[in-house]
Amino acid sequence: MAMTSQSSFLDTVDWPLRNSYRTPSLDSASLSPASETASIHFSHYPLPPTPISSRPASEKTRVSSVGTTDLVIRVPLQRPVHIAFSKSSSLFKLRFTTIDIRKDAAGGLKRIELSEQTGVTSTLIHSFPGTKSPIPHLEQPVTSSTPHASRVSFLEEQTVQSATTLFQAQPQYTFETWEDCVHFQEKLLDQQIIFTAGIAEAKSKGRGEECISQNLRILRARNGRQIVIFFCNSQRKEKKRYISIPLDCIDHIEQSKKSGRPLNLTLRPNFDLLAQLKSLSIHFLDNDDQKRFFGLLCQGIGFQG
Repeated sequence: MAMTSQSSFLDTVDWPLRNSYRTPSLDSASLSPASETASIHFSHYPLPPTPISSRPASEKTRVSSVGTTDLVIRVPLQRPVHIAFSKSSSLFKLRFTTIDIRKDAAGGLKRIELSEQTGVTSTLIHSFPGTKSPIPHLEQPVTSSTPHASRVSFLEEQTVQSATTLFQAQPQYTFETWEDCVHFQEKLLDQQIIFTAGIAEAKSKGRGEECISQNLRILRARNGRQIVIFFCNSQRKEKKRYISIPLDCIDHIEQSKKSGRPLNLTLRPNFDLLAQLKSLSIHFLDNDDQKRFFGLLCQGIGFQG
């Protein structure tokens, strides 16, 4: 599998500096009953920044063996999680009931610790040395109308420790419920997942094909800022990677009233990537998911804090 770049996912140095309240205005064409599209533009009005919320009580601070302070986050699970990985040409499958995510004082992910509730020490440790913000990758497209596997991986190999044995592997996490899968992603990202749905393809005006058969997610940070992310797996020569689009960088949304037509986003050129993309045409696997995405964008963009 090709190596991917994930470290810049949550970098915000290029994001717009001002938080804003955005009021949608309908195009004149959308007011006509004969129009085949709903088209919405957004305007800016400044608001004071939204305060960052405090961490929940379930997230505990612990002092590590080397004297540094770590944040240990317990992932709430309804059912056990199943871990699969390959080692020395053999496939291993394990089952755990507890997931703890350990982060450093700056919020960087250090490792995932998997164990049984009755165990005193971790049974399996999945480490992420030098990784700033790994993105949990959903291996199958998700739709609201069909069953789907709740399986997560990280696209690249990491260090895994079982007892005293260290080795490189690419573990897959399979959850028995979608809710557990969402909780795992949210604790890793320190973001709330507002929306997840499979897309058949996404194309940009500036670069052409961006991805096929992937998932698109809307994430909301503690400060209220929302972003759209999806995995860019186009056949271009550059590295395959996740790209993120802040909702307040979307200038215009156009949605056809006919099913099966893509949704179009015109982007503000607030930083280099958006200037390259210019606009996005997104075709969802499920038309109801596309309608829900359109509604969430209208609501989310209008109330960015």
